[in-house]
Amino acid sequence: MSDCGAADKMPNIHGMFKRFREMTAEGMKARGLRRADLARMTQIDYSYLDRLLKGKARFNERHIEAISKALGIMPWGEPAPIPIRITYSEKFEDPELPRKRKFDYLPVPIVEPKVAAGNPETVTSEQVIDIVFIHRRALKRRSVRDYICTFVKGDSMAPILRDGAIVCIDTRARPEGKKVPKDSIWAVRKDDGTVVKHIQIQEKTILLVSENPAYEIETVTDENVIVGRVVGVWQNLA
Repeated sequence: MSDCGAADKMPNIHGMFKRFREMTAEGMKARGLRRADLARMTQIDYSYLDRLLKGKARFNERHIEAISKALGIMPWGEPAPIPIRITYSEKFEDPELPRKRKFDYLPVPIVEPKVAAGNPETVTSEQVIDIVFIHRRALKRRSVRDYICTFVKGDSMAPILRDGAIVCIDTRARPEGKKVPKDSIWAVRKDDGTVVKHIQIQEKTILLVSENPAYEIETVTDENVIVGRVVGVWQNLA
């Protein structure tokens, strides 16, 4: 995670989205469009679009791209300064989406372990605790759809993962057959929440292996317990 100095350099997210709403209103007026027209052009539900433009709902990446394309506007005007380090917002309103995509930081929602155990496609804004910003080059992909972050609780994966670490999970990832990449870490459902473990796949069972030798190996028979693969982690080193 970044230090306070990097966080202080983050652009004002509230101001950026207020400006985008203003630009959207100006673009609609210049083109003689009603909200119903914009909803149809962007395929955003009318009632939700109405809430977005009133500042009562949160934009996501698809909303920004669709509205910008429909109205021919740039999301933020001149690109804002981008911090060097990965960081996350202390107060979350909406993800930052700089204008030039090749320099963009992708926003991934941070949710509680219980929420992470559910279906990531149904995660709502109300369930999002915060946002972690990850550079596209770090993830080597253009989208963070199906990515979520959550917290590590406990010391079962110590010293690799400490209590309180933030892990990023690719919820699309699944082991190919019985092949599990060496030393890979996976998020699995357990006790109505999500934990992270090494896994080994046998005939009809999956072994959940902790890094900390104080914890015994557990076995499960339901392959649906796998939430996804951990692809990133942020934690204090001290």
